[in-house]
Amino acid sequence: MPQPEFSAPEWMEENSLDEIHERMMDNLPADIDQTPGGFPYDFTMPTAIEKSKFIEENLMQALMLCFPQYSSGSWLDLHAGQVNLTRHAAEKATGKLLITGEPGTEIESETMFYVPATANSETVEFLSVEEVVIGEDGTVLVDVAASEAGSKHNVGANTVTNMDDPMDEITAITNPAAMTGGADEETDDDLYDRIAVEYQNNRTYLGNDIDYIRWAKEAGAGDCIVDSAADGPGTVTLVLVDTNGEPASNALCRQVYNYIVSPEDRSQRLLPTACAKLTCVAATGFEVNFKVTGLQYANTTINEIMDEFRKLVKEVFSDAKSDGVLRYNDVRPLMSDIAGVDDFDTFLLNGGTVNVPFSKEEYPVVGVLDFS
Repeated sequence: MPQPEFSAPEWMEENSLDEIHERMMDNLPADIDQTPGGFPYDFTMPTAIEKSKFIEENLMQALMLCFPQYSSGSWLDLHAGQVNLTRHAAEKATGKLLITGEPGTEIESETMFYVPATANSETVEFLSVEEVVIGEDGTVLVDVAASEAGSKHNVGANTVTNMDDPMDEITAITNPAAMTGGADEETDDDLYDRIAVEYQNNRTYLGNDIDYIRWAKEAGAGDCIVDSAADGPGTVTLVLVDTNGEPASNALCRQVYNYIVSPEDRSQRLLPTACAKLTCVAATGFEVNFKVTGLQYANTTINEIMDEFRKLVKEVFSDAKSDGVLRYNDVRPLMSDIAGVDDFDTFLLNGGTVNVPFSKEEYPVVGVLDFS
């Protein structure tokens, strides 16, 4: 949600350093020396400096912090608390490793595995969450969780291939599927958007689409597609993505369902009584590939440009979701918004220069970025 420009009250005007000091000098008796560099001039200047700083900086910031639109950090958390919201904490990515080795080999809980570092990325570490034993077929699946919370641990399939303390009995390590569920702490912008919804007049508990979207985001989802009457009257299906714009994990789907339905405590139930059935499913990722050639840039790198493009295009994805189409002319201009990019020759969206439609159950996700 765009932030409106803050307008200072009129009584704060005409309080610059020079204006304050000039008033102080004018209030001195007429027979007092007012020459710059003289004792009265130099003696009053420090007071004028501190007063102007207090009014133009400290008091201005204090006024802005009174409103969620201009707050940040812990101050925005206080505004959220006023409407019974809390900032979503960072979450750890989870997944499974397929380990091959000598049958009977024990792998202890909290054994560390990792994605090797490259020239452009750091080591990404995972810890086993249980003790397992390699079976008679020479393999075992072990549940792992990221060593720390954050989206950077959402790595692709077949990337976690190393063990911190290698064992001779283990011959191969890999993750058959991508690690998912890792999320960064909710940003100020996203938290403010949720606060703003609480103050909107269209906030209800009737089970309108906006209610389901709000409830899903309160439970930790990044976005939500509402499919009303999915299986007939009285049924609703929520198609979910996480805060990274990726299809929601099974854990996140359960989290959203439990938050809305509250099966353990009906007094906390948000789901309207008239709704007989709620289903929460992960969105089907509709992979969108991008190719850019002839990039001209300065004071940045190809990898930094791609990272920034991923962030920008996910904002466009959110808008495109409601229309069911990703428009070429909405995405191409993003390149010009990236700091350091001077020009480029070709911009292709899934190999072409036309709009890309997708179904209601699909959610666009960033596929291959081929920038050169």
